[in-house]
Amino acid sequence: MTQEIVRVRTNSDIKEQVAVLAEKLGFNTSTAVNMFFRAFLQAGGMPFDVTLGETMKERAEINRILGERQTLISSGQAEWLDGEQVKKMIGY
Repeated sequence: MTQEIVRVRTNSDIKEQVAVLAEKLGFNTSTAVNMFFRAFLQAGGMPFDVTLGETMKERAEINRILGERQTLISSGQAEWLDGEQVKKMIGY
């Protein structure tokens, strides 16, 4: 099997941190990248969960509630809530 060169752009701090951690684990950055590629293929996608951070989850929930409220308001079934009322509704 032939070897290919893959170029990846990343932040220089991340590159250094990966190199240091990989060395502590007994291999180099190239091996770490190859391990990721193999795990990616084995998993049929990302070998870890890709999720929204808490802030993004909260924002998505607020947007969902506001969308539902807008529908109710348009039909005359509800009034607008202020930001504090929405936060209280979602337990923020």
